[in-house]
Amino acid sequence: MGLVIGLLSAIGIILIWGAIREPMRLRKFKIRGSRKLQMKSKKVPADLWPDVVDDLASAIRAGLSLPQAVIELCNSGPEQLRPAFQMCRDQYQATGDFNAGLNLIAQNLEEPQADKFVASLQIAHEVGGADLGVLLRTLSEVMREELVLRGEIVARQSWTVNGAKLAVAAPWVTALVLSTRDTAANVYMSASGIRMLAACAVISVFAYLAMMKLAELPKEKRLLA
Repeated sequence: MGLVIGLLSAIGIILIWGAIREPMRLRKFKIRGSRKLQMKSKKVPADLWPDVVDDLASAIRAGLSLPQAVIELCNSGPEQLRPAFQMCRDQYQATGDFNAGLNLIAQNLEEPQADKFVASLQIAHEVGGADLGVLLRTLSEVMREELVLRGEIVARQSWTVNGAKLAVAAPWVTALVLSTRDTAANVYMSASGIRMLAACAVISVFAYLAMMKLAELPKEKRLLA
């Protein structure tokens, strides 16, 4: 009986804690800002890029060329991005090839947002003229809209996943409560009862893994991979 109750308790607690932990993490993310949602790695928070584009647009309006505006980001840009901008600057100053310097940014960061930034700047550099400011403003707006949309998708996915976790955990909690009664405990401790619990445990684990796999959000593809 102790073994059965322990098994039921462990499975129920694990599944319920998994369902509770996600809303807690999401609430913490909303309080501290979207940068905390990023993986614990060297990846640059996606919400930095619209501000970087805005800084470029301001520098362009101040009379700087696009290469000069990018070089200014080596000092005024976000600290996480400065090494990549410095590589672009060094390449441009050494060879005069601005596109090659931009490609170094994408190669160094290896992120979809960086690819969009680089591809847009390469087009902007070729177009130039009055359309440059319009292109940068459009790029900034598109990036912000994508961040908002992504945040909404993540929030809705979180609630859907949590509902599925609770659905998996609920039967085990019910079985745990029933096992406190001697008649139910005797049924669970019988040979057929143990086989049933084992089969249900396998099905629950399979359903949980399948649910987590189906609920995964597709990773954003890179443009310049």
